[in-house]
Amino acid sequence: MSDAVLATLADYGALGIMVLFLIWQHLGMQKRLDGLVESFRQDTETANASFDERVETIRGKYEIVIEGIRRECREAEDKVAAQRDKLQSDLAGIIKDADRKLDTVLDKLEG
Repeated sequence: MSDAVLATLADYGALGIMVLFLIWQHLGMQKRLDGLVESFRQDTETANASFDERVETIRGKYEIVIEGIRRECREAEDKVAAQRDKLQSDLAGIIKDADRKLDTVLDKLEG
């Protein structure tokens, strides 16, 4: 503050000193409030960054789990398909054998 303002406030005695104190207190509280707001903003940004990192870590872990489950499903599907193909082949062989035996029996019956 300028010397003229201080001299004017001093002319008002106790009231001027009180006004000076209130101005000083207001400026101090404003600086403190600005510091708190800045600190809160930084803490919020840090918390957001930390949260984003944790989310990405969790996503990575779940992607690994999901990929494992998908791989197991594909392997199970391939196994079932192979078993189905084998059973179809075996059944085709059994049906051909039965057909030949039936032809043989029919030939004997006719003959």
